[in-house]
Amino acid sequence: MSSSSPALLKEEINKTQDAEHDLAKWKLGVTAAMGAAAFGLSKDNSPSYWLLFLVPFVCAYVDLYDYQYRLRTLVIAKFLRERAGDPVLAEYEERCAKERHERVFDLGTMAGISSSIGASIFGPVFYFLIPHTGPDTLLVSPAYALVIWIVGVGLVIGVLFAGARSEEHMSELQSPCNLVC
Repeated sequence: MSSSSPALLKEEINKTQDAEHDLAKWKLGVTAAMGAAAFGLSKDNSPSYWLLFLVPFVCAYVDLYDYQYRLRTLVIAKFLRERAGDPVLAEYEERCAKERHERVFDLGTMAGISSSIGASIFGPVFYFLIPHTGPDTLLVSPAYALVIWIVGVGLVIGVLFAGARSEEHMSELQSPCNLVC
């Protein structure tokens, strides 16, 4: 491996982590905008409650990309660990393996999962709890909206479990551990 290859791979990890952070911001922004529009915080002040039932789909979409980025980082980290020939890097990776075993690096993952589940559940539950005095803006019957919402929440949970399985399967790869600091 040429001397510039590890630097390029570390740069790729940095770019991937930046993309992960951008995805988190994007999810927050889009779900907040959907919630605001759903409750009538728009030009015409009319609620569009149907948007609440699509939030789980946005969350699942973003989470799927997030898992892909995390797996990419893990693959690059494993490659660097095995091929870079740097004893400091190898020792660092061993330390990261111990910390991963203690689940020290799961905070960001838990924040992403919590935000997806929370955003996916809060809006529709709130819709069913508030009294509706004006015309309903669901576009479909509440029963169909509920089915759409359940499918969306199921998708969020499915992405969660698929991502967790992928990460467990690749547990020996895990070690971004801020490798590029």
